[in-house]
Amino acid sequence: MIMRTSFVNPEEGRLRAGWRMVIFAVGMLAFNVAMFLSIRAMLGGLPRQSVLPFLIFGTSATISVYVARRFLDKQSFASLGLRWDRYAVLDLLGGVLNSAVLMAIMFCMLLWTGLIEFHGFTWWTDEPVGSAHLSASALVAIGTVLLELAIVAWWEELVFRGYLFQNTTAGLGLWWSIVILSLLFGLLHGMNPNATVLSTILIAVTTPQLIYAYLKTGQLWLPIGLHLGWNFFQASVFGFAASGQSSPTMISQSPVGPDWLSGGAFGAEGSILIFPVTLLSMVAIHYWVRATRPQDHAPLRPDSTTAPYRILQTE
Repeated sequence: MIMRTSFVNPEEGRLRAGWRMVIFAVGMLAFNVAMFLSIRAMLGGLPRQSVLPFLIFGTSATISVYVARRFLDKQSFASLGLRWDRYAVLDLLGGVLNSAVLMAIMFCMLLWTGLIEFHGFTWWTDEPVGSAHLSASALVAIGTVLLELAIVAWWEELVFRGYLFQNTTAGLGLWWSIVILSLLFGLLHGMNPNATVLSTILIAVTTPQLIYAYLKTGQLWLPIGLHLGWNFFQASVFGFAASGQSSPTMISQSPVGPDWLSGGAFGAEGSILIFPVTLLSMVAIHYWVRATRPQDHAPLRPDSTTAPYRILQTE
């Protein structure tokens, strides 16, 4: 009996949160590897500079979360925070706008302090700065990048602020969940190109803005919009690397100051100046929710019944 209750919550009639997450993680990894190997075998390899790897990751993550949510959590997929209504559209757009403003502030701050050097506008082409101009091919390039980043924002928020955060919270409580999932997100980004110990720490301490956006709305749409806008405007507009990875961009610039201030090759997220910008983002999130919700709207709390399964309580 004791052994059984170590695996199963008798009050809920389902596996405890920790076991659900272990099964989910192993299943998602196996499914993702199987998809990559199958598609590679069918195509004779994966084309470089293709959106296909992003689609594989996004598809495997979505299916894995759906199956785990339905059969392990015994909850609906939408209950993760995917209710589609007018607030969903508002939050997606508001999140993108929030991140656009913040990255503009970050760019101007680094430029004015001499920590980056502005070279000109490339308009998403490989043409030399000064002769570059907006073209049809550039629009295709930016459309491809936007699609890739949208897929990344979708599956990372679905997995991290959706399935893992909500199950960790159910098992350990809110504050442990914030700490553990923020550290995990930072460590995973520590495997990116040009990552440093500082960039890994900064990713971890800036991640709570996404968790805060979820807790304020009870939905994942605002975190998805924030994530998409953060990566797109950071890398594809203002010319920073996005977590160490470069992409076609509108602005050509390069870091010239010390990496801990300029961000170096890792991008804006490698600069300690990103931390106060993130705090500003959380203030903006607070007022965005206040402006778009009715006066009686309340964020998720331990006694909330709007969460999938009393999200801030422990099992």
